[in-house]
Amino acid sequence: MTRKEIRELRESISITGKIVSVIKKYFPKLLKSFKTVEDKRNKSYIKYSVEVILFVQILGHIAAIESMNQMGKIFNRSKILENVNEILKTELKEMPHYDTVNDVLKKISFEEMREILKEIIYEMIRKKMFDKFRIRGKFFQIIFDGSGLFKFKERHCKHCLKKEYKNKETGEITYRYYHHVLEAKLCVGDMVFSIDTEFIENEDENVKKQDCEINAFKRMEKRLKKYFPRLPIIVSGDALYSCKPIIDICKANKWEYILRFKTGTIPTLGQEIDKMEHNNLLETSKKVILNSNGKPIKKAEDNTNKKIERTYKFTNEIHVGEATKSNKGYEVNVLKFYESKIVKGKERTTEFTWITSIKINEKNAEEVAHVGRKRWKIENEGFKDQKCNTFHIEHLYSKNPNAMKIHYLLIQIAHMIRQLLMYGSAILREAGFTRGDITDWIREEWVTIVHACNDIEIWRKLRVA
Repeated sequence: MTRKEIRELRESISITGKIVSVIKKYFPKLLKSFKTVEDKRNKSYIKYSVEVILFVQILGHIAAIESMNQMGKIFNRSKILENVNEILKTELKEMPHYDTVNDVLKKISFEEMREILKEIIYEMIRKKMFDKFRIRGKFFQIIFDGSGLFKFKERHCKHCLKKEYKNKETGEITYRYYHHVLEAKLCVGDMVFSIDTEFIENEDENVKKQDCEINAFKRMEKRLKKYFPRLPIIVSGDALYSCKPIIDICKANKWEYILRFKTGTIPTLGQEIDKMEHNNLLETSKKVILNSNGKPIKKAEDNTNKKIERTYKFTNEIHVGEATKSNKGYEVNVLKFYESKIVKGKERTTEFTWITSIKINEKNAEEVAHVGRKRWKIENEGFKDQKCNTFHIEHLYSKNPNAMKIHYLLIQIAHMIRQLLMYGSAILREAGFTRGDITDWIREEWVTIVHACNDIEIWRKLRVA
């Protein structure tokens, strides 16, 4: 396409209309769910409904507005007010002030909002919207990972995690306080959607042993099994999850798993794998040679310096742990992956190891490794996008612990909408829209166009459904 054709195509697109279409297709019950959220405020003092508060916040996150103060400035425009009134069929005189928003979010139930998030995912799975992304036509991959959100020099609340620092020169001890979160992300193609959230936090400030990611996983897995009892799942996680408690949970729930493994995680298993590899006891599948674009290499390209060589080695049913009367140990299958390529004239080799419940053979080794490597999507398409590119989850939108969590969940909904907008619209890809382009065009439409799209009636139907 010429530059003129691209410009004309972009000018013909309504980003707001695309957002409306995404919500109509994937989130038809969203506004209805917001209306059911319990409002604990005194009814005589209510100026903005919970539905309006939550909707406005999601709009702000979709538009990548990075603070409550900035959101107040950008949204304090008559055109945005008219559009919101038209969408929600309200008669707002002003958009809610950020203090009002946070006062409302302080009193909203975190568990209730978390249920809304799971209901969104449940509906999409039930309607078979993501069936084409199933692994082997059956399994959904759920990736688990923890991440830090906020840090403080002084204790923020009684639930803070605490870390001690000692000055090597003076011996002075100082403390830092943190809030971390564990995410379970449903991986569908290039998108990762939050299917459950568990904050890693202490019960009070005097606990003898602090909360951790594994304990958070144990709390989370009970909810996931209850809410998705028959969903065929493949669990993915980093080396932290390569341990007996996690493997026992997967077996009990009849979940498959592909977990990153490092020698230090289970030393005896690491030593056994190294010994088998040293003695050439690992089976090796055929080597795969690709060009720099990741496609199978042609014979004519065989002498290029840009080729990529991948090797898969595996073994099945390695016993882990010494058998006792109370514990018989367990068995795992092991897959090793090597990738060699030329970088700036030098050969560079990358190595990964996974333990898995799936029995490995020459035919499926490449597929299992591909699924295992997708664990990085929770880092890149998940936390990295939410921290660095669009959603600013490390920004403290509220100091109140409950409001802080509600803001986080609203960002997860906004992130779903943005991903479906980015990856689900062929015309946006054809027009070359980037994340930054989408953000700029959203803001421009909302502040310059009254009743921004012809699909505005859809919003009304969603609200009264």
